[in-house]
Amino acid sequence: MTPSTWVLIGLISLMTIVGFFFLFTGSKKVGKKGSQSVVVPLMVQAFERLVLYLERIRCSVLVKRVFMPGMSRSDLQFALIQNVQDEFEHNLAQRLYVSEEVWMMIVLTKDNVLKSINEAFAANPDADAATMAQTIALIPNSLIDMAIIVIKKEFNNF
Repeated sequence: MTPSTWVLIGLISLMTIVGFFFLFTGSKKVGKKGSQSVVVPLMVQAFERLVLYLERIRCSVLVKRVFMPGMSRSDLQFALIQNVQDEFEHNLAQRLYVSEEVWMMIVLTKDNVLKSINEAFAANPDADAATMAQTIALIPNSLIDMAIIVIKKEFNNF
């Protein structure tokens, strides 16, 4: 990962921690109306982070971020899968702020991306890492687009 990615992850983590701190300490002191003023920005942030997650696991974006010249085929496959899983785990807390429908769409999309990656490697057993990177980058991600639409609909109704 690049230094700017680490900075972005650090800032998002810090904002989440601060948000939870205010959520749990503020809601006890200011009552229901005050807690809504804390929860609403966290919900907006959750929608933003889930869309960002989906964009980051889009195969073309994922390959650009993960592939490095000289990687072995197995290292590439492991790095792609690990990256999708790590990003997912990093965003698990966002489940608190979205409906089950949205969350299930996120999980389904993640699983679909992982399945697509594994199927691409299985279908091309003799291809080197660079060829696999090109192949995976071209995998269409229509489920990601559908998941983003579901998130936008929920956000607009919230």
